[in-house]
Amino acid sequence: MVTQQADFIAAWNSLDRRDRTRLRRVVRMGRPVEAEHASLVAAYARFQRSRLWSRLFWLWFVLGIVLALGVAVRIHPVVIGVVIAMAAQALFARRNLRRTAISGAAGDS
Repeated sequence: MVTQQADFIAAWNSLDRRDRTRLRRVVRMGRPVEAEHASLVAAYARFQRSRLWSRLFWLWFVLGIVLALGVAVRIHPVVIGVVIAMAAQALFARRNLRRTAISGAAGDS
């Protein structure tokens, strides 16, 4: 596991900054990637899912939504819509990271 993680970090850091940013966005949006980056993207998704903020997603997500909606209700109805849209975006990003990590582990990507 340690060598795999070290190999991933070395491969990820060898990419150009623009490529890393593009691959992050592609994974969060759930779009398919080129075959040459498929294993790297799957390793990236597994790495992100192993981080503490991802493992505690439902804890911070529910707490954040409750607080943000409480503040938004007092400000303006449009702000409520913005909070809901941001919540949906976070849920889709989590789902897409999970799908990418699973498909990469199965070798389907």
